[in-house]
Order: sequence, then C-alpha cells, then structure tokens
Amino acid sequence: MTLQEQLKEKNNFTENEKIIADYILSHKDDVLQMSIQSLALKTFTSTSAIMRLCTRLNLVGFKDFKFRFSQELLRANTDYNDVDPNFPFSKNDSIPEISQQLKKLTIQTLQETQKMLSTQDMKKACIMMKNAKHVALFGVGDAYLAGLAFQASMTRTGTNYIVTPVYGEQGHLAKTLHPDDCALLLSYSGSTQSTIDNAKSLKKRKIPTICITANASSELAKICDISLFLPAKEDKGHRIAAFFSRASMEYYLNVMYSYLYVLDYDKHIKETID
Repeated sequence: MTLQEQLKEKNNFTENEKIIADYILSHKDDVLQMSIQSLALKTFTSTSAIMRLCTRLNLVGFKDFKFRFSQELLRANTDYNDVDPNFPFSKNDSIPEISQQLKKLTIQTLQETQKMLSTQDMKKACIMMKNAKHVALFGVGDAYLAGLAFQASMTRTGTNYIVTPVYGEQGHLAKTLHPDDCALLLSYSGSTQSTIDNAKSLKKRKIPTICITANASSELAKICDISLFLPAKEDKGHRIAAFFSRASMEYYLNVMYSYLYVLDYDKHIKETID
C-alpha cells in the first residue's frame, strides 16, 4: 500500500494523525519543503504527533517520510516515465530516435530532481559553504567529474574550492581540513566506500559536512550534517551510462553555484564589469 493510500484510509489513526494526514494530502508539494516544526504549526498539532504518524507508516522519521513521499509523487507523474534511465535507447534505434529519447530523459531528470530539492537544506548548505574558510570536494567517478565542473564555476567567481587532482589523495585532504572549513561529499549511490571513509574522518575532526546522494538511508547521509537527496532512479549495476545520475547531480550543483553567486551578487557583478 502506498503512503497516499495509507493517509487516505487512516486505519487506527488518532484524531491528530487524521488532521496531519488530511493536510499532507491537500498540500503535497508544500509539505516536501516544510520542516517538521512548520507542519506542526500548520496543522495545530505537535512534532511528536507527526513522529508518531511516521512510525505508524513504518518510517524512521519525518525526513524519511518526505524522501519516500516525494519518490511516490514522482512515480505518479507519467509525463516522461516511459523512458528507462538505465536503458534509454534500444539496439535498433536510429540517431533521431536516440536524440528524442535522451531529450525526454533530460526533461524527466530535471523535473524529478527539481521536485526532490529541499530549498531549506540547500540554503543551509550554501550558507555553510559561504561562511567556511575553505571548501573541499570529495567523490569518485562521475561524481568527482561533476565536482570538478562545480569547482571550475566557483573559480570564475574568484572562489577557489579544493579538489585533489591525484587519485587516492582525498583521504589526505580530509586530514588537512579544520573545523572552520567545510566539505562537500558527492555520491549518487551513497555507498562509495572511500567517500564514506572520508566522511567518517571529517566527522571525527569536527569538520562541517554536506553530501549529495540518492540514498537517504545510506551511511553517508547519516554521517553528514546536511544531506541533499536526489531521485533514486538509476541502478548502478545495470545501466549503460550515468545519464540520470550525472544530470541530476549537476543540476543540484548548478543550483548551489547560482545561489552562492546570489549571496554575493553585487560583488560578483562588479567584478564581471571591471
């Protein structure tokens, strides 16, 4: 049974849980951007009542609810769901057919990723990075390449974000940071062991951490101070390319870059003109 079905049926719900369920069903998109405190205020209930509702739905908390509810809403949007992100084209497809499928997949990716974006957590992450003395980037494979592109964008604004150009040296980078620095860890799967190891090392040294991942229940997400979640659509072991994960990761990083630019907009505009 889906979360929406459970919220509609309200089996064994208390009166407060029924009120919360009705509010969620009538404000689906708004709820995804709310904190648990905001939802409690809107429903004239309490955060503990919301937590009890999450437990009744077999979820571990409100963040887990928002993640799973957003995934459910995405699956209900069938506008572009005919494109398989793991295999967006087939053996006998022509170039026009491939281009059309990839166009559809790009639109699908951006729609679903934008819907998953927590504006509150993104804002917190950007402010954390803006206030940090240094920001270091961690990731492997496609995530690392996305990080390099993000670093290049930041460099154009006069901000030098740290990435290590030597493979295997990220562990050393983690050990050179200080509590007034900040780390951004990128892993679509959330299961990349070297990235998890670096997160543990950073946590031990009390370095503020942000991660971008599609796995809300991953160890990486649990370790980091702020977690930004991508749609979990790609199967790492059964895909022909990282079309979806790369595009969704780059989209979040582009939003991040743009808001960081806005936070010092006048300064950046002046430097561009000068």
